[in-house]
Amino acid sequence: MKQFFTSLILLFSYATYSQCTTSDATSCACEDGSNDCDLLPDITVSWEAIDTYLSGPNEYPQTGAGVNNGRLKVSVSSPNIGYGPLTVRGTDFFVCNGDTVIGDPGTCPDGSAPQQLIVQRVYHKNPDGSMTYYDRYAGAMTYHPNHGHNHVDDWAVLTLRIEDPNDPNPLNWPIVGDGTKLGFCLMDYGSCSTYPGHCKDTNTVHGSGNTLINADFPNYGLGGGNYGCSPVEQGISAGWTDIYSENLDEMWINIPPGTCNGDYYIVAEIDPLNHFLESDASNNWTAVPVTLTMQDTVGNPVITVYSDLGENICNNETATLSCTPGTDYLWSTGDTTQTIQVSQAGTYSVTVTNLCGTGTSQDYVVTVSQAPIEPSISGDSLVCTNQSANLTANGTNIDWYNSNGFWVGSGNNFTTPSLTATSTYFAEETVVTGGTITSVGIENNLTATGGNFTGDQGLVFDAALPFILKSVKVYADGDGNRTIQVLDQSGNILNSGSYFIPDGESRVELNYDIPAGSNYTITAVQPPNLFRSNSNVSYPYGSSDTVLIHSSTSTNSFYYFFYDWEIHVGAQSCTSDQGSFTVQVDTCNAIDEIELFEDVRVYPNPNKGVFVFEFNIKGNASWAYTITSIDGKELHQSNPGISSGLFSENINLGNLASGIYSINIFIGGKQYSKRFVVE
Repeated sequence: MKQFFTSLILLFSYATYSQCTTSDATSCACEDGSNDCDLLPDITVSWEAIDTYLSGPNEYPQTGAGVNNGRLKVSVSSPNIGYGPLTVRGTDFFVCNGDTVIGDPGTCPDGSAPQQLIVQRVYHKNPDGSMTYYDRYAGAMTYHPNHGHNHVDDWAVLTLRIEDPNDPNPLNWPIVGDGTKLGFCLMDYGSCSTYPGHCKDTNTVHGSGNTLINADFPNYGLGGGNYGCSPVEQGISAGWTDIYSENLDEMWINIPPGTCNGDYYIVAEIDPLNHFLESDASNNWTAVPVTLTMQDTVGNPVITVYSDLGENICNNETATLSCTPGTDYLWSTGDTTQTIQVSQAGTYSVTVTNLCGTGTSQDYVVTVSQAPIEPSISGDSLVCTNQSANLTANGTNIDWYNSNGFWVGSGNNFTTPSLTATSTYFAEETVVTGGTITSVGIENNLTATGGNFTGDQGLVFDAALPFILKSVKVYADGDGNRTIQVLDQSGNILNSGSYFIPDGESRVELNYDIPAGSNYTITAVQPPNLFRSNSNVSYPYGSSDTVLIHSSTSTNSFYYFFYDWEIHVGAQSCTSDQGSFTVQVDTCNAIDEIELFEDVRVYPNPNKGVFVFEFNIKGNASWAYTITSIDGKELHQSNPGISSGLFSENINLGNLASGIYSINIFIGGKQYSKRFVVE
């Protein structure tokens, strides 16, 4: 089943129980003063909570703070000041590898966790006082199978920004650092009266807005006030707020090295992707001033140029060069923006003014290499329902992808899964040259105590430069397939693969492309049954100039699973454009294939209407054949008579239209067919 995001409208009536509840709208007020309306939520972000909750933001220096190095921890409160609740419910539909399936699949084919399609329930007051509702799809969210509930992704996005005095909109100001919570359970953490100051009629302007308490909400408590982290229903009731404190994982902004002390703004956005329907979607943010005091001193600006593709790019690529954020930019190209696009070899630099002062970057040299040509693909272009196709691509280091863009295999030869519909597959060739191969991480487990571990943990690392993670050493408890993944700091899967790992020590060939970035996680999907060290662990491992393993996803007393990383740094990796190949799937109704099917050959297949037809006749038999189009129109017939052994004929049908055709063999009172494709 393909992606299924069409709107689902369900309408139900309730019996009457009280005056303004999800089952009785008699006393519920409409925002427009009518008696017929959707009772929508209005989610905001509290500037006062960022300022004061748990004593406000907590800053950490770049070194000496362990796992908190370079972090600015922030608490977020998201009050609902609307006339109705934000109600979120799970469905029976899950997304795996771009496809929608019914029922929790547990683990997707590529080893990733499934996402659950959720709906937002919108309550409606009717003129007769009855309450109805409709459900609307609100995206695919992270699903935790162990707990049976979903988490709302990208609920809170945090950025550290420099104020641009020429732009009144903080959402446009230059970003210094960012962070995002992977997923939230939405819940009624407390009422507006319980947390006075969090709920205001205006929260986007720091220091302003009238404080709202429970009595200020005409429909206070609509939703029940008891939403929790439920597998069935979550949300925020009218007049209530949800709070995520800075003590929770990922509630921080990453402060990049080289950031100077000074005045910045914390900008917090709720539901930035607009998954949910609200009465006002323009007030889902706030900007709070913050002064950094533990970073670099002013007067020594360090300006750095970064590339999303590294210094070495291919002739079929365009790289984005970015620089240290500031208020003014001047590139050697004459551009005056923080990022520029380059596809030509050359030397680039930029002068930036920011809170550290004005400085110029070192030269950034971009080289361009030739990418391999698009692979040519051949194979089975026509199969029957529930059959697999065998495909072959020329070239070296071939990777295969399905029509959703997901990796499905590697090598020159690829066998599709059993097909039920016509499918297209893609192949690309990658050539890696140059660079240096080195090792990172603890070499082995011989000097440490520890043991087999089955939980969901891993190692956190930074990549100063793009690199290829060629292989890792592991120690397994038992043979079996393990899924190894690399996630970015937001929890998105960058690399994933399933590998058969034998019992004991072995090396797993990964060949993962890792872009430059920070706070990546490498982990094994539960249950890994792999060894972890719990003694003689001393982070960090590696080098801040290349790859630095700086912590674990648990405490830094543990080193999880992946020893003696083999990394390829500075390599030039060029990938071809993708070649494509479509496999037609036919129901093959009324085709009796038995043994005879294996004795019939048409080649080449596909062809241009010129081909060889071969038929191996067992014994002496009288037979005839015809060639027909898919709609049954006869194009050619022949009656060879009685013959035995191999029959071979060169056939030229001229300029046939592209499509599917059949050779129909009449022998022994039966008909057998072989289909072929004309391009």
